[in-house]
Amino acid sequence: MRPTRRISEVVVRVVVTVVLGGLTYLITEIADQPEIWQITMSLFIGGASFVVQQLADFERRLDRGLVGFNETTRLFSRLDVSPVGAAEVRQLANSVAELDSGRPDFVYGFVRAEIRRTAALVEALRGNHADYRGEDRDWLLNLTRCASRSIDAVSTSVDRGFWETDLGRHYEAAQEEAVERGVRVRRLIILNTPGDLDAEMTEMLDRQKSLGIDVRTLVLSTLEARDRRDAVKNFVVFDEAVSYEMTTEDNDPSRIYETSLVFGERVAQRTGRFEVWWARGQ
Repeated sequence: MRPTRRISEVVVRVVVTVVLGGLTYLITEIADQPEIWQITMSLFIGGASFVVQQLADFERRLDRGLVGFNETTRLFSRLDVSPVGAAEVRQLANSVAELDSGRPDFVYGFVRAEIRRTAALVEALRGNHADYRGEDRDWLLNLTRCASRSIDAVSTSVDRGFWETDLGRHYEAAQEEAVERGVRVRRLIILNTPGDLDAEMTEMLDRQKSLGIDVRTLVLSTLEARDRRDAVKNFVVFDEAVSYEMTTEDNDPSRIYETSLVFGERVAQRTGRFEVWWARGQ
């Protein structure tokens, strides 16, 4: 569409130039001017009109360019003082700009979709809450890698098989790395009954303890009734700043229905509840 529009604009300018030149020639002929003067004036007027049109178009393009430049400058100026910073945004912009042409359209569509997904996440976090339908992978691992002070997790006995999955192994490795850089990692496992602490569960606890993770267990029946409802949900509080929460399917507690990131007052509530339960654990 753009090349066609550009060609049509050029045609219009040429037509205007020819018309003005022709009118000038007719006027000078009616005024009984010499032939050379008629030709000279018609060429001059026509050429001048074409130059004026080109200059006007250049000015419009320059104005649009300056507007875009000023908007970009203001945006990056705001990013420079943002707590997040501008380095990663510049990296993203450079990577997109350097993505070469000639690839299948699907590739560019996928890139746009990923950028929209990230933008939607940032926009949601401005409201202190973001949801993901189903089981998440990237949030959990990235939050663990970003933690600098503490990771406090509440796990239920129904997810014992999780630790043998690909995500479980990567999550465990990320926690080990967090411990190595000085992060305090605690895991409280809520047992439905004392009998849930079988050989398989004990082996998993011993393995995590060997990685430097503090682990305790707590039997669900020892909690007050008002706490039991929350105790059957898995959540992880990172640096006492964000709560990573999982909601299971009603008819299948082993399946994750929704994953959420929560900021604000809810985090303080989760942190306080974890400390109470941790103190009761063994």
